[in-house]
Amino acid sequence: MNKKQRRYLKFVLWCLIIAVAFKAVDFGLSEIADLSAYSNAVSVSDEVWEQTYLKIVNGEDLSDYDYSLILSQTGLGRPAVESLSDNPEKIEEYREYYLSDKSCECVREGVFACHEYIADSDGNAIKNPPFADIQNGDVIITLSIHSLGWRHGHAAIVVDAENGVTAQAVMFGKKSAKGSLEEWYGYPLVAVLRAKDIDSETQNEIAQFVSDNLIGIDYSLTAGLFSGRSTDEIPSTTQCAHYVWYAYRCFGIDISTNGGKFVTPKEILNSDKLEIVQIYGLLR
Repeated sequence: MNKKQRRYLKFVLWCLIIAVAFKAVDFGLSEIADLSAYSNAVSVSDEVWEQTYLKIVNGEDLSDYDYSLILSQTGLGRPAVESLSDNPEKIEEYREYYLSDKSCECVREGVFACHEYIADSDGNAIKNPPFADIQNGDVIITLSIHSLGWRHGHAAIVVDAENGVTAQAVMFGKKSAKGSLEEWYGYPLVAVLRAKDIDSETQNEIAQFVSDNLIGIDYSLTAGLFSGRSTDEIPSTTQCAHYVWYAYRCFGIDISTNGGKFVTPKEILNSDKLEIVQIYGLLR
């Protein structure tokens, strides 16, 4: 074996070592991401729940504590509870499902990304029940997607609630496009959010604006990082959280939280401009 061949063999061996090390780190970080995201729902006694449930059945005014309790037991936020006020049995059904035993399966999508899907106690893939209250302009966030241990998640906006249509910036190599609400029912960690004190007219205008102006935009992970958060013109590139942020910012609502240039799904999830309509899983 001559010197050139030895150098080549050494190069190949180092490449294999680096590849194996990378996969080991990737696997380890992915496992950490899995373990840190899930915990058991907060349980209360049947007696405590019955007291609040009777208030719903009897049409009594609910306190902030009542709404907090209902959220912890059913995943239903105030808007969803109010939409089901005439159908309390449905709230009980959501509670039964929310507190039921479920697990998740993690599937690698591409080189880095891992997508988690909800499963029953036997490991069979299932889907969450349809959201109780979904409207045009609602924001949907999942934290069930992670890469190299970073649970970055994904975000979309509802553009046609009646027909279950969303819009989103998907991934590298794909332009922003419309999708199906059905895709979101398989995630273990997912939330529907709505701007506080927003009227239906503005919600419809936001949804229409997205449909008319924000379809077909190139994907870039650094969207907004160097261009700032200007809304003077339609962005040439975007990513999922920036996409949702931009739509709302054009209507004077800044759903970012940290004041920085890079918007993430988790930042939107924690925005004080939005309220929880419904969640599946415990998001934090």
